[in-house]
Amino acid sequence: MPALLYTVRATCQDIQQRGRFLSWLTPSHVTEVMQGGATSVRIVLPDRVGDTAPAVVETQYVFPSRKAFATYERDHAPALRADGLKHFPPESGITFARQVAEIATEL
Repeated sequence: MPALLYTVRATCQDIQQRGRFLSWLTPSHVTEVMQGGATSVRIVLPDRVGDTAPAVVETQYVFPSRKAFATYERDHAPALRADGLKHFPPESGITFARQVAEIATEL
């Protein structure tokens, strides 16, 4: 059964807001996701093009199976997403996008 890569992309308005988001994200939030079934996490900061470009944080979690991810989504994700929205509501300007993908090969 293939592992899953669950990516959450947070687009922040600027570097300062990204710093506040990163302070919230680590270590407690990512630790809670790992307690919910993720086996590893990687936080990626894509390069910005220009001073006015948004500051993005991509958090990539690996789950050992689709079943483990489904358990995470059912039992853990609702509370964790609610906590994120409590700290960064829509009016904060941060937007979130999520993607789930099977890991075909890892070397």
